[in-house]
Amino acid sequence: MTPTNVILDRLAALLAADTSSLAPAALAVHVHLAINGFTPGPNLVVADFVPATFDGYAPLDADVGPQQDFVDAATGYRVVQLLEPAAGWHWVTTGLTDLPQVIYGFYVTNNADAVLYGCERFATPITLTASGQGIDIDQVRFNFIPPVLA
Repeated sequence: MTPTNVILDRLAALLAADTSSLAPAALAVHVHLAINGFTPGPNLVVADFVPATFDGYAPLDADVGPQQDFVDAATGYRVVQLLEPAAGWHWVTTGLTDLPQVIYGFYVTNNADAVLYGCERFATPITLTASGQGIDIDQVRFNFIPPVLA
């Protein structure tokens, strides 16, 4: 059976509010930058990624609690979007250690960095070469592209 929009909307809402995965009450999920080339896919695990190592780097925490869920008017995709930290998804090099460093994309884990929830590869890798350079991610989204289930 193919589910209707009623069911698909409910699935996105349930995931956005799921305290055992994307919406923990206390320990936020982490967003990491990856320095190895990877091909996004559903079978990846945390060990498939090498986190960035530049001075000033640390994974960033999403806000805790229910995340945003909506239908993107431009694409028609159902979206669960992580709530960004107060300063946004923004990383800055603060020294020269391990530079130059190529950042291929980002990945999302639970707070213990043991469970991988998803990843995205940048269209063009970003090379950091000097102190004071930054990387920004506009949104961290899980897009559910129709047909999600069939």
